Amino acid sequence: MASPISPMARDYVRSRATAVMEYRCRAERITPPHIDDETLTAVRGARTVLIEDSPCRIWEIQGASAVMLGETDLMIQNVQLSLPWDSPVLKKSDEIVIIHAPTQDTSMLNKRFEIVSAAFAGELRATRRYSVRAVEK
Repeated sequence: MASPISPMARDYVRSRATAVMEYRCRAERITPPHIDDETLTAVRGARTVLIEDSPCRIWEIQGASAVMLGETDLMIQNVQLSLPWDSPVLKKSDEIVIIHAPTQDTSMLNKRFEIVSAAFAGELRATRRYSVRAVEK
């Protein structure tokens, strides 16, 4: 079945979506832990596998939900990450590091996020979009 979206329209939308990405991100895959044969203990994997270094956009879906836990109000926000469409598909648990941020948001530099899920919509998407959560160091 032929797509109702022309290649020219698809390329235009994707180039416009990529043009507004002001951050630069590095996607890393954590190597799995392994067992040390001498001590029989698990050794943590390293973050050495670079998957992608590209522009990105990190944003929150508007309208955080409020949850009441005892007498404490918690705000839960849904943080999203957009990467250019031609970037490799990331897997759950891959990590994203912000390596460049616009001057108005320098607090984001070196923040680390973990992929929680991917938003799949085939060719209807202008960017690859992922739900992410912050990773504390």
